[in-house]
Amino acid sequence: MDYKHLLPSTPSRLAGPNFNSTSLKLNAIHGNLSLQTILLIGACLQTLLFLLPIPKLYSVGPAIGLLLFRIIDTVLITYNFIPNPYLKDAILKKSTAQPHDREGNFTGPGKEKVAIMLLGAKSNHPLGVFEPEFGKVGKFLRKMTEELNGDPTQDSGFLGQSAVTRKDNNGATEQVMISYWRSIDDVHRYAYSPAHLAAWRWWNDNMKKLNHIGIMHEVYEADAGMWEGVYVNFQPTLLGNTTYLKKDGELVGGEVQEEWVRPLLDANRGHLRTSMGRRGLVDKKEDVKAIYGQDAGSFETV
Repeated sequence: MDYKHLLPSTPSRLAGPNFNSTSLKLNAIHGNLSLQTILLIGACLQTLLFLLPIPKLYSVGPAIGLLLFRIIDTVLITYNFIPNPYLKDAILKKSTAQPHDREGNFTGPGKEKVAIMLLGAKSNHPLGVFEPEFGKVGKFLRKMTEELNGDPTQDSGFLGQSAVTRKDNNGATEQVMISYWRSIDDVHRYAYSPAHLAAWRWWNDNMKKLNHIGIMHEVYEADAGMWEGVYVNFQPTLLGNTTYLKKDGELVGGEVQEEWVRPLLDANRGHLRTSMGRRGLVDKKEDVKAIYGQDAGSFETV
């Protein structure tokens, strides 16, 4: 069967989370402040405007004007007068991520095993992410990300990563990096790389004064056919945001051009429409009929 890639290949590897991006820094500031603190900052700024020797209308104008802008913008987006910015880069159909082999080729649904590592860090400190020692943790994470993304051969087994942020019950911000690898052995091998060893030694040498910093990791490995995923109206994320170096590409000008393949495939048709199919297995006839009714006849079943 012909499987359709939904995203074009790229001449260079996707960098993953950019720790130096303005948006990431603004999100860190926003996540570090409680709603109460944000409201108090706004109240103080509004009070300062009232104290200035200017007409009162000018004092309340910025807040009212910004609120009106937000309301009008929301209405225009809701009724499709202007594009929805939240849909930027979203794939408006059903898709699935299918890891490729070590040559960068897709050989069939569920053919590859996948390892997943969750790496988390949090600052249990009033200063949050602005606490100086926690800033060092961020620098180590950045160096490790740069080291992994800089591997020109992908022999490390690292496939890509995404980041999620949440607040715990005490209000502390926790960031978790979700990375994908070819095997759990690749994850353990990377633990002895220069960037991770430097972070490891720093932690061991300073552990007694780092009680306010939390770190964690979990690692799992799923055998071939024992994982699957689907995305509907989603931007590329998680396993769908990994990339694969194609090592047997065509010769151009006497050399093979570097090509990084994206793993998202069309899941609106064929085997990839169902969970069993995405695992490389065959569906039971009654299961497919229960979901797709009259369309069930187009599926391979047992």
